[in-house]
Amino acid sequence: MDVSRQFTIIRVEENTANTVQDQVIVEYDLTLYVNGEHFVDLLCTPKDLECFIYGHLFAEGVIRKKTDVQELVISDHRADVVLVRNVESAPVLKKNVLLRVEEIFDAVGAFHSKSELFTATGGVHNCQLHHADGRRIFMEDLGRHNAGDKALGKALLEEWDFDQVYMITSGRVPKYMAQKAINTGISIIISKSPPTDQAVQLAREHNLTLCGFVRGRRMNIYSAPERILGLAVD
Repeated sequence: MDVSRQFTIIRVEENTANTVQDQVIVEYDLTLYVNGEHFVDLLCTPKDLECFIYGHLFAEGVIRKKTDVQELVISDHRADVVLVRNVESAPVLKKNVLLRVEEIFDAVGAFHSKSELFTATGGVHNCQLHHADGRRIFMEDLGRHNAGDKALGKALLEEWDFDQVYMITSGRVPKYMAQKAINTGISIIISKSPPTDQAVQLAREHNLTLCGFVRGRRMNIYSAPERILGLAVD
């Protein structure tokens, strides 16, 4: 499926108006059913839908591993999932991932140059997972939470060890984004945008390292700073 559509529009710059072609992100309706019961209605970019469904269920605490799903069928704006058993409880966040300050700045700088779809449309958010062994998963979607779900789903399908993973996201970090990290065992979230007060509170309660306003060579650390190396705090 196409992820963007071309429209003829009028572009105004200063006092000049011109007819131009513009790429607009596609909005796709998807209804998710779990074991035959309606679970949620979703709006997303129509790409990487299998990863999206796995990641959404994982981030919501419905599944813990890919084998918790017996069957997934996606057809005509509908996804049907059959689960095989009850889910285990959420993991306790560990201190396996430690990052240097400069490492964060460099990773975020490289992250912001990766999205060709954002360059074309300006209409998507991005998320990237970094594994300690050097692997990367980059996903994009019209929703910041969808991009995160897609990245998490791909990592789940590839059987990543989430104790060794941190997340970079392009959007602000509300409570539900912090909860997704906690549910999946990711111990560090990094964003160029700010968190909400509830996200900070939840992060502190669960020892989740939350870094916001990461722009250039500056950032704010809102919780669990012990995972960030090289800090000289006055």
